[in-house]
Amino acid sequence: MCSWRLLATNKRLLALFLRVSKLVPKSLFAELRSFQDNLAKAAVRITFDAYIGLMAFATVMATVLTFVFAFILLSINFLFIAAFMFSIIAAMTAGVVAFGVCYAYPGLIISSKVRKIDANLPLTTNFMAVLASSGMPPERIFRSLAKVGDEFGVGEEMRRAIADIELMGLDLNDALRLAAQRSASRKFGALLDSVVTTSHMGGDLSSFLRDEADKFKKIRVNTVKSFLDTLAAMSELYVSFMIALPLVLVIMLSVMSFLGGGSMLAGIDPQVLLTIVTFVITPAGVGVMILMVDSLTPPR
Repeated sequence: MCSWRLLATNKRLLALFLRVSKLVPKSLFAELRSFQDNLAKAAVRITFDAYIGLMAFATVMATVLTFVFAFILLSINFLFIAAFMFSIIAAMTAGVVAFGVCYAYPGLIISSKVRKIDANLPLTTNFMAVLASSGMPPERIFRSLAKVGDEFGVGEEMRRAIADIELMGLDLNDALRLAAQRSASRKFGALLDSVVTTSHMGGDLSSFLRDEADKFKKIRVNTVKSFLDTLAAMSELYVSFMIALPLVLVIMLSVMSFLGGGSMLAGIDPQVLLTIVTFVITPAGVGVMILMVDSLTPPR
């Protein structure tokens, strides 16, 4: 019963977004046409028109609700004109943020998928090479990859390719070409195109896949080595700026506070600076370093 209610709710929301999309200027549709490819690569299960309606609906709702709540809260302590102006600024900011989040969402999904697919390309290609070496036909290879591809990050893309074969009546080569165009990863898309070309030219698919697996493995090894070199440099920066420098500042400010050297710091109390360094600057610096390491770490 709950699943039927959820399905009905989704249908009503989809119909609402489609109605809203009809109010969006056609010029905006033309400007966002390139955005349609991102929706396909991110495998967002909504049409382009409906997603544009979702963006418009979210932007308008965020703007209106933020204005109402901000005006109610600000009108308690501010004059009408000041509350009205600040509410307009807050509402415009909320609208821009809502539009930006909707616009950036497919890109974030694509980036996450690309990292996982590219990291597992050596394993993916080795898996296909093993099946090809056993004499398995190409279509069976990709059907097997569709079953276990979630471990490599390509399961959804391969299942869409198999659906094109079974539901749309396409042959394997055409389905793989479409999968290459929709793929979030350029490397995996190039691999699919190369598989199509090799099969069409009658080449040795197993030998080709083994060569591609060796190539991707070398790229992965070089990526990890580069990351280790970067990590060594960042560790030196961490020791210098997050350990040694705070200790020096704490000792210096403690001595200045004991000797009453506030005048040397433009009248600022050294105790205040010591508190800022200890509870604000140092934790913030550590957090930035953690985020940098996490963003640079190759996905597994």
